Amino acid sequence: MTELLEIVEKQNDVTYEIPQVNFLAYEEYKQKAQMIADYIRQMDVDPENLKDTKQLLANARKVTERLNRIRIDMKKEILQNYTLFESQVNEIVGIVGDADRELRAKVKALEEAEREEKEQEIFNIWQKRVAPYPIIEATMTDAFHRWLSPKHLNKTTTMKAVEKDMTEWIEKTYNEMQTALGMGREYLIAYGQKGDLAGAIEAVNTNREAEKRLNGLDDDEETKETFIVYGRKDIDLTKMLLNEHNINYILL
Repeated sequence: MTELLEIVEKQNDVTYEIPQVNFLAYEEYKQKAQMIADYIRQMDVDPENLKDTKQLLANARKVTERLNRIRIDMKKEILQNYTLFESQVNEIVGIVGDADRELRAKVKALEEAEREEKEQEIFNIWQKRVAPYPIIEATMTDAFHRWLSPKHLNKTTTMKAVEKDMTEWIEKTYNEMQTALGMGREYLIAYGQKGDLAGAIEAVNTNREAEKRLNGLDDDEETKETFIVYGRKDIDLTKMLLNEHNINYILL
């Protein structure tokens, strides 16, 4: 391990020399090339000068082609050492990168194992805390994970804080379930699905409205009852009361 820690940056571990290219005839070649270009630009081509002009350009092209071959060969030679160095650096970078990824994977596995261990510890406490309130787990599927959140499994969250949050949630949930049960069993069932009282009430009311619409009943419609009234006096009195209160009725 000590030897590994001695991998440090060393002085002059990589050296290089900038290649010096001496193009001694640069100005001469450039001047002559420009003269040829200016000559062709201003000349009037005719059968007499065309052959000589073509020969002039051919000679110039031979020079440029030779210079271009020199440039290409020089570039290959210069880059040959660089390409080797590049592959060597990439190889070292790859080795360190693979080691870094492997270490990250091991750290992640360790952290996951610690989170699983903490979750089991929290679950053991949960079983003790929720035992006096059987209605919670009887009503709500997987109540433990409905309460549990990623923050509870973080290293920075103490078990004391987790247990406090758990106790408050259990007591709040129990009280709300008792309220829902007092309103009717369907509210309790809805609470187990929604996890909060307001959501349960809204869900039940929505379901009831849907049932009304399914049965063809609107808010303004009422069910009908049939009454049989005997005797003229009672019949007239009934009709009067119905009319006074604007109650819709049909005489059969």
